[in-house]
Amino acid sequence: MSDRGSEPPVSTFDRGVEAVSEVIRIGISPFAAPSGQRRTRRATDVVVLVPAALVLAYLVAVYPPSSLELALIRAVEALPAWLEPAWAFLEYLVGVWAVAIVLAALVARRFRVAAQALLSTSVALAIGFFCARIALGSWPDAVDTLLSRERSPAFPDVMLGASVGVVGVVTPHLVRPLRTVGRWLVVLGVIGTAVSATSTPGGAVAALLVGLVAASIVNLVLGTSAGRPGLADVRAGLAQLGVRADGLVEEDEQVAGVLRLRATSADGGPLLVKVYGRDAADNQLIQRLWRGTWYRGRGPEIGSSRLHAAEREAFVTLLVRQGGLPTRDVVTAGEVLGGDALLVLAGDATPLSRLADAQLDEDLLRRCWEALGHLAELQVAHQQIDPETVALVGGEIGFLELGGAAVAPVPHQLEVDRAQLLAATAAAVGIERAVRAAVAALGPAAVGGLLPYLQDAALSARLRRALKGAGVDVDDLREHAATVVDVEAPELVSLRRVSWRSAIQIGLLGLASYTILSAASGVDWQEVRESVSEASWVWIAVALVVAQTPRVAQAVSTLGSVPAQLAFGPVYGMQLATGYMNVAMPANLARLAVNIRFFQRQGLSPTVAVASGAIDSFASTVIQAVLLGLLLVFSGASLELELPLPSGDPRLLLWILAGIVVGSIAVLVTIPRLRNAIRERFSQWWPDVKSTLASLRGAGKLAQLVLGSLGAEILFALALGLFARGFGYDLSLAELLLINISVSLLGTLVPVPGNIGVAEFGLTVGLTGAGMSPEAALGAVFLYRIATFYLPPIWGFVALRWLQRNRYL
Repeated sequence: MSDRGSEPPVSTFDRGVEAVSEVIRIGISPFAAPSGQRRTRRATDVVVLVPAALVLAYLVAVYPPSSLELALIRAVEALPAWLEPAWAFLEYLVGVWAVAIVLAALVARRFRVAAQALLSTSVALAIGFFCARIALGSWPDAVDTLLSRERSPAFPDVMLGASVGVVGVVTPHLVRPLRTVGRWLVVLGVIGTAVSATSTPGGAVAALLVGLVAASIVNLVLGTSAGRPGLADVRAGLAQLGVRADGLVEEDEQVAGVLRLRATSADGGPLLVKVYGRDAADNQLIQRLWRGTWYRGRGPEIGSSRLHAAEREAFVTLLVRQGGLPTRDVVTAGEVLGGDALLVLAGDATPLSRLADAQLDEDLLRRCWEALGHLAELQVAHQQIDPETVALVGGEIGFLELGGAAVAPVPHQLEVDRAQLLAATAAAVGIERAVRAAVAALGPAAVGGLLPYLQDAALSARLRRALKGAGVDVDDLREHAATVVDVEAPELVSLRRVSWRSAIQIGLLGLASYTILSAASGVDWQEVRESVSEASWVWIAVALVVAQTPRVAQAVSTLGSVPAQLAFGPVYGMQLATGYMNVAMPANLARLAVNIRFFQRQGLSPTVAVASGAIDSFASTVIQAVLLGLLLVFSGASLELELPLPSGDPRLLLWILAGIVVGSIAVLVTIPRLRNAIRERFSQWWPDVKSTLASLRGAGKLAQLVLGSLGAEILFALALGLFARGFGYDLSLAELLLINISVSLLGTLVPVPGNIGVAEFGLTVGLTGAGMSPEAALGAVFLYRIATFYLPPIWGFVALRWLQRNRYL
C-alpha cells in the first residue's frame, strides 16, 4: 500500500487537489465496483423471479386478450397518428440502451458481464418462444422475429423481452445513476411497445416479465457484483473529507450495507472507516427490509439514509465519550461526491473476545458492569452488547458499535442491556463466574429481575453465535442465575395440546357436529357437488391466496401490543403457528397462549407478556364488536337468520348471572386472605401492566394494533366474498363483514376447538340469508374453511417447529 505515513504534513489546499484528482480518476467509470470483486446471489432476484414467473404463466394461460384489454387496445388505436414515431422511438430505446451497456462492459474489459448479457438474451429468447408457442398454438418464425419487429409475434414481444433481460443482468453492476436511467428506459420501452401497432398491452407486459425471469435466473446462477466501493473509491472519499489514511484493508466481518476497513492515520494511530456505500448491493431496499424483518439490530435502519445512519452513530459515540465513558474518537462523518457516507473513528480497542484468559479476572468483570451502569446514567441503551462490542479502550472498559443504540431508553431496553452483558460475559468466562460477577455488581434482586430477558430471541445474532461457540446454553444460564439468587426461574406458558378441559371440549365438539349435521340434513348433496364442480376455479384460486394474508395483518396487530420493538418475520411465524394451535383450542385462546410464550422468549417479563397477549386478543374482539355495531347501525346490510330461540323466561338467565356476580363479591368481602392475595398480586403486576398500556401511545403502537386487527377482519371477509364470487354470487363487503364477525364472536363465546361446527353452521346460515342458495353457500363455506382453517396447520406446524428450533417458543 501507500507509504504516505512517512511524508511530511500537507496543506489543506494540497488535500483538496488530491481529493479532486482522485474523484476525477475514478468517477468516470460506469461500474459500481472494481473488476474481479466477489459475486453474490441477491435476495432481490428471488423476489423478482417468483412473482414474475407466476404472473407470466397467468398471462399465457388467459391469452387471447380479455375484453378489458381489447377495450384498452381500441382506446390506444384512437390516439393521434402523429404520436406513432414517438412510440416507435420508445420501443427501440430499450434495445439501444442494452447494446450500449454491453459495449461499455466490453470496453471496460468486463467480459464476464458481457457473457452474462449474452446468456440472458438466449434465455429470454427461449422463454419468449415457448410462451408464444403455448399462447398462439404454433412456434413463431425465429428469423422473422430476430430481423423484423413487424413480423414478430405480438405475444409476447420477444425482442423487448431479450432487451429487458440484458438490462436486468448488467444493471446490478452499474453505478446507481445509470441503474436509475436503465429502469426508466425499460418502463418507457414497455409503454411504447404496449401502444405500438406491433404488439398489445398484454404482449408488452409479458415481454417485461420474460426479461425479468431470464435476468433473475442468470443472476442467481452466476451471481452479481457485491457492489462495494473499491479501496480507490474509499481513499478518494477520505481525501475529500480531509482525512489521510494509509494501509486500507477490509475487515473480515462485514455488516450488510456497511463496508468496514482498518487503516492508519497520518500520526500512526489506528483508524476504523465505515462506508455506507451508494452502490453496495446489500444496501438495496429489499436487503434492508429482509434484515429488518428477521434480525434485530443488523444493518442500517429501514427508511434511513446512508448519511443519517453515519451521522447518528457519530452523534451517539460523541455523546457517550463526552459523558466520560471510553469509546473510539469520532474523526469525521459526511457524504462524499460519489454519494457514499463515511464515518471515520480513531482509537485502539481490544474486544472482550480477544482478551487473554489472564486479563479476564474478577476486576475486569466488575468494571464491565460499572461501565454499563455509567452508560445507563447517560440515558443510552446499547441494544447490541456482545463480546465484540465490550472492549478495553485506553486501558478502561467501554463500548463500541453504538449505531444501534437508543437515546432516552425505556426500562425494558435497559434490562435488555443487562441481560446481554450477562450473556456476553458468560460467553467469555463461563456461566458461574459471569453470574457471580453480576450478583456482586447488581445484587440478587436486580439479577432476578433481568432473568425474563435471558431468552435467545432477545439477544443479537452475533451474541447467540458467541454463546454457541463457547458452549453456553441460555436456558442453563438463566436457571443457574435463578438458583444463585434463590428465585424461581420464570416459567413459560405451556403449549400443551391436551389439558384437563379436553373432555369438555370433546363434548362441545360433538354437540357442534350434531348441530351442523342436523342443519345439513335437508341439503341436496348432489347439487352441492355440482355447484363445486361448476365453480370458477380462477376465483377460487385467488380466494385461496387471499385467505392466507390475514396472518400478515394479525402480525402487525401483535407488534402494536408490545412495548418492545420486535422483528416482523418471527412475529409472522408465530401467527402461522397459531393456525396450528387453533386445532386444539378456540381461536382467541390459541392466539393468547402462543403470544404469551413468544413474548417471554423475546425477553418480556411474565406480567408484560400476559398483558401484551391479552391486549392483542382483547383488541381483536373489541374491533369485531365495534365493526358489528357500526354495520348494523350505518350500513344497509341485514341478515334474516330465523334461528330458534330457547324456550322459557329469559329473565331467569339474567337472575342467574346476577346471582353469580353477587356471590363472587360476597366471597371477596368475607374472606380477607383471598382479598389480600389478590391485592398483593395486583400491586406486583400493575406497574408492568401500566407500562405496557402506556407504550400504546408511542411509536405508532396503537395504530398498528387497531389497523392490524381491522385489516385482518377485512381480509377474512374479502376471502369469503371471493369464494362466494367463485360460485357466481356477488356479496357486498358490509354483508361479508357482518357474517364473518358475527360467527367469529359466536365462536369466542362457545369454546369449541377451532370453532369447528360453529363456524361452518354460522357461515352457511349467514350466506344463505344474504341470498346464496344453500348448496352454493355450503360449497363456498367448505372451501373457505379449508383455506383458512384446515390448510394453515400444515405450514403452521412448520412455523412452530422453526420457532421452537430457533428458541422463539
